[in-house]
Amino acid sequence: MSARFTSLDFESGDQFELEPRFERQDVETRFAALKDELLASLLEDTQTLDLHPRFKQAANEAAGVAWTTEFPLLVFPALFEEFARRERSRQNRQQQILARTEHLMPV
Repeated sequence: MSARFTSLDFESGDQFELEPRFERQDVETRFAALKDELLASLLEDTQTLDLHPRFKQAANEAAGVAWTTEFPLLVFPALFEEFARRERSRQNRQQQILARTEHLMPV
């Protein structure tokens, strides 16, 4: 998000300045709170402890991608949900592979 001030001139001679709605620091603070809230909620609802570090990584990846957009607060929740779903799918796939190949490994 850029925080540029812009001056507009109209044909009638009226003039006013536009100010940014949010300062960068305010957006960063809100973003960090949103990320923490969504991650905490997901971790609280997840009983599979192996997924916790994966979800933390997914939150960081989603945050990185969200900050490349003009509206990171708007984009982050959907990205995080998608990345968390990807990690859950990977975990399920690993469990399936382990179950199918368990007899191949000596105990």
